[in-house]
Amino acid sequence: MLRKEIKDDNELYLYFNDKLIYKRWLNQGYSKVFDRFAYSKHTFMSITEDENGNIKHLRKIFINGEFCNSKLDFWNNYIADMEFSAKKDFGKNLDAFNDAITAKGPGYPGDCIIEITGTEKLKKIFGKEDFDFLIGLLREAEFVELILEKAEE
Repeated sequence: MLRKEIKDDNELYLYFNDKLIYKRWLNQGYSKVFDRFAYSKHTFMSITEDENGNIKHLRKIFINGEFCNSKLDFWNNYIADMEFSAKKDFGKNLDAFNDAITAKGPGYPGDCIIEITGTEKLKKIFGKEDFDFLIGLLREAEFVELILEKAEE
């Protein structure tokens, strides 16, 4: 059974057999497919509309820091859905990431949305200085739309 729900904070939820499969933030124009296994990695896209009404299909990289126990776990999540040619020579470290983002080296994600949750755990794994450097690179990259989990106050 398919069920649609629009919540007060202007978010659209789509459920199939009471399992959340799709969410759209109506005010921001972002969407997310939650049940990737029912589709393929190519459907894990965000569909956005720019200020001119043009539709953009952006690949979405989702990293949940709560499931990372090491830097290697983070890097493996970062490159998980990339094409083989983009990830094969990626060094899985901060220097390699810097090269990927600033010089389009191995691990370059292309135009995409990167959503990172579990940031407090990632700060512990990387150390605050390195984590802030990583986030700074993403914020400065013109080809990345960054979504960060809001810190609890």
